[in-house]
Amino acid sequence: MSGPSGPAQATPHTSSRSAVLDVIRAAGTISRVGLVRATGFTGATISTVVRRLIDDGLVVETGRAESTGGKPRVLLQLNQSSRYAVGVHLDQAGITYVLTNLGGSVVARMSRAGVGAEDPPVVVERMAREVDALIDGVGVERGRVLGLGLVSPGPLTPTSGMRLTPPAMRPWEDYPLDRALEKATGLPVVLDNDATAAALGEHWSGVVGGTSTFAALYMGTGIGAGLLINGLAYRGASGNAGEIGHICLDVEGPECWCGARGCTEVMAGPASVVAAARADAHLARVTGLTGENGAKGARPSVVAEFAA
Repeated sequence: MSGPSGPAQATPHTSSRSAVLDVIRAAGTISRVGLVRATGFTGATISTVVRRLIDDGLVVETGRAESTGGKPRVLLQLNQSSRYAVGVHLDQAGITYVLTNLGGSVVARMSRAGVGAEDPPVVVERMAREVDALIDGVGVERGRVLGLGLVSPGPLTPTSGMRLTPPAMRPWEDYPLDRALEKATGLPVVLDNDATAAALGEHWSGVVGGTSTFAALYMGTGIGAGLLINGLAYRGASGNAGEIGHICLDVEGPECWCGARGCTEVMAGPASVVAAARADAHLARVTGLTGENGAKGARPSVVAEFAA
């Protein structure tokens, strides 16, 4: 589901501190009175929380709002450079790293080779070195990096990482990815499904407008969906409610790598989209998938972009 872009959205929180911080982030600038209205907290609670956020360097006062007849209200905003976080997207085809500031803006990004045929422990050690390079390249003090958000293809389990992986990533099944990377980097690690993370990002950034209940279709190596209800990720009893890649669409359809037939992934996943485009002579030619001009096959970057 999509809609017109709108302001960044605040997300429900369990603590007053995180709720206030997120409302300030979503608003850009806001007064203490505005925080009372937006959160429903009392003025005393807002004053206490804001004072502590300022003392911790997370929030700063930045000028005053236009007067409406009384004393102009002091505006608050995030101290964007006070804290940072690392984001990592792990996939068979590539690993993407980003460093974001407190407001979520990307301050550094790099892409490296995917997991390939390497064993998980070898890849994790490489990832730790690449995370170090990302942080050191910007010159950010390690103590200001709050943690690392890691996303990978699902399904995932709360205790043992990936399940039902494609053949190329079979060694990753039941590998404790988050715990291994946390030990290797020394940073707290939160692991989530890539489709769910994409949906949260769409909501958090305001791309979906004012709605807080929607589904986001995500296509990477496979195909999946992230579900949000009232601004919170809906995971279902198994924790993988958006795993649509292996729902059967055609019982007599082509065989999927999972052993079933007619799965969403084999019918409409990125690889199938590219294969269908290559089979259409005109479409393959205009999208650069024919390997013309002396190239042997399609350029990998073009195939990847077209699949995405």
